[in-house]
Amino acid sequence: MDDEGSDEIFIYTGGEQVLPRNVRRVRIDKSVKIIPARAFQYRCSLIYVEFHDGIEIIDKWAFTYCDSLRLIKLLGVKVIEMAAFFECRGLTDVEFGNNKLETI
Repeated sequence: MDDEGSDEIFIYTGGEQVLPRNVRRVRIDKSVKIIPARAFQYRCSLIYVEFHDGIEIIDKWAFTYCDSLRLIKLLGVKVIEMAAFFECRGLTDVEFGNNKLETI
């Protein structure tokens, strides 16, 4: 981690929690089952999200305009709602789990 703390991992616990605008790295807490609508919207510096296999739903517009996000592993996700990753122009690598995805 650098001296300015820009590479610290922010722990996302869901609910009404607000992420810093300049967050770069996020770990989703094991208690989170649903990523709510707009939870990560406009986090343009976000490069890394550590998902766990207990996340079932990614709601609409959850990661909209996360331009720096390149890779995501959605191993337990069953539902990805409309425009969840809209305008994530840098997203080039998406990995899904074994036959858990039901709706995209």
